[in-house]
Amino acid sequence: MDEQQRSGEELFERLNREKKQHRRKVVRTVIIVIAVIAALLVLLVLNLRRSVEKKFAAAEKEVLTYEVKPGTIHTLVTGSGVLAQVDEEEITVPAGVEIDEVFPEAGDIVSKGDLLAKVDMASVMSALSDTQSQLKTLDCSINSAKDDTVSTSITAGVSGRVKKIYAEAGDDVSACMAQNGALALLSLDGYLAVDIEAEGLGRGDSVSVALPDGSLYTGVVEEVRKGQTTVLVTDDGPLADEEVTVSDASGRTLGSGALYIHSPLAVTGYAGTVKTVSARENAKVSSGSGLFTLTDTKTSANYDALLRQREDLEETFLDLLTIYRDGAVLAKMDALVSSVEYDEDTFSSAVENQILTLYPQKQMSITISVDETDILSLKEGQEAEIEVSSVSEDTFTGTVTEISKVADTSTGVTRYSAEVTLDREEGMLAGMTANVNVRIQGTENALIIPVDALHQNSASYYVYTAYDSEAHRYDGRVEVTIGMQNDDYVEITSGLNEGDTVYYTESESFSIMDMFAMAQGMGGGMTSGGSSSRGGQMPDGMPGGGKPSGMPGMGG
Repeated sequence: MDEQQRSGEELFERLNREKKQHRRKVVRTVIIVIAVIAALLVLLVLNLRRSVEKKFAAAEKEVLTYEVKPGTIHTLVTGSGVLAQVDEEEITVPAGVEIDEVFPEAGDIVSKGDLLAKVDMASVMSALSDTQSQLKTLDCSINSAKDDTVSTSITAGVSGRVKKIYAEAGDDVSACMAQNGALALLSLDGYLAVDIEAEGLGRGDSVSVALPDGSLYTGVVEEVRKGQTTVLVTDDGPLADEEVTVSDASGRTLGSGALYIHSPLAVTGYAGTVKTVSARENAKVSSGSGLFTLTDTKTSANYDALLRQREDLEETFLDLLTIYRDGAVLAKMDALVSSVEYDEDTFSSAVENQILTLYPQKQMSITISVDETDILSLKEGQEAEIEVSSVSEDTFTGTVTEISKVADTSTGVTRYSAEVTLDREEGMLAGMTANVNVRIQGTENALIIPVDALHQNSASYYVYTAYDSEAHRYDGRVEVTIGMQNDDYVEITSGLNEGDTVYYTESESFSIMDMFAMAQGMGGGMTSGGSSSRGGQMPDGMPGGGKPSGMPGMGG
């Protein structure tokens, strides 16, 4: 038993030693791997540091000068979009015309006079006869209605009190209606009302209503609902829209508000010019009482509607005559067939039918997205430069033809749209990408310098007018005031004179790894917000440092 126990203890000790040896091997392996990774990282950082230092060393040697001089500077609104077809024409056939066959397909080019559709001539003759009959019937109705005119007087439709008069002698009736919604307002139930926020009042309670001139009227509470109390007062005397004060029997002020007509009636009209105004404010009128007399009254609305209906029938009749003369539906212009709407299975001659859509290929349009800071600078009629790289390296000239005032916020950024139209050139196809530049502002004879020569701190803009080549340091710092700016140049409105020289280096863009290495090599972290393509924020006097960020006047 003792021998077995000794054997067990020896086995346990051997296993424990092997386990410790294995653990030491794992630790050594991990340490070696970490050391290798650390060495690789050190080598990578050193290489990147040397690379960035080379960049800055090269930049320090490329110090440029620019002589301040007058020039022209302008800002642009830029955008891109795709070419789209404009001025499409729908080819339709009047109701009653049967189609035998439509020949072109979408994408075909047709010339003026080409056959578009073959029709059943018997159906054309029948449609002509029906349209002629409708014209004769309509002529009879027009003849009966031609003597109908708008009444030359406007009267009160019900009894009431005149509380508002909007129309004056010489006013156009329709314009007055559009602006005010009425020519005059009558009070029908004898009351004006005012709404106040007051507590402790109940329906039927008596209150005092004070007018601005100090006169007092007795009012009564009509209703109290959700803390708002409506008080009624006679319409004989007080004026609508007057600001009044409501008090209780003890003289305690309960609230104030503007009087309004409790039960109003709008006096309306739709044609003519006001000749005289018989209505008097606050006067009681009866049903049928004259309020206004009119002149320049027109024919009745029924007569005008009949004339419009006849114009539509005349157009249909001429379309039918054209089809009858040609014996088919022919193209009226050279055009591209944009789409074919005719479907033999669903076609019905009972209604007017669109069979084709033609595109004359004379103009195209591009819709661009515009930032909210630039949209108010755009105006219809402004000239635009358009690049369609798939067609030509040259630029094309277009015009801003439409500006949307409805914002698109679906992306979380407020954007507006503008449409630019240009003459179509050979090779332009719908769907091609186009870049648009619209010049929105411009200044001539402005003192300008390159944007790269301008620096900025929290207090001002400045430039350097000297450079110490031995110390590799800028000198002659001068604060300036800037005006208009674009991607290349900036206007200097004060601080420099014509003939002055500024020193600068062209800004460079760095990759993320470059900037990381720069941060390690310079011994400091990156500034908040990162850097822009115009160069990072570096100490004053160093090449490429202190570039402006977010300066005003940039074209979008």
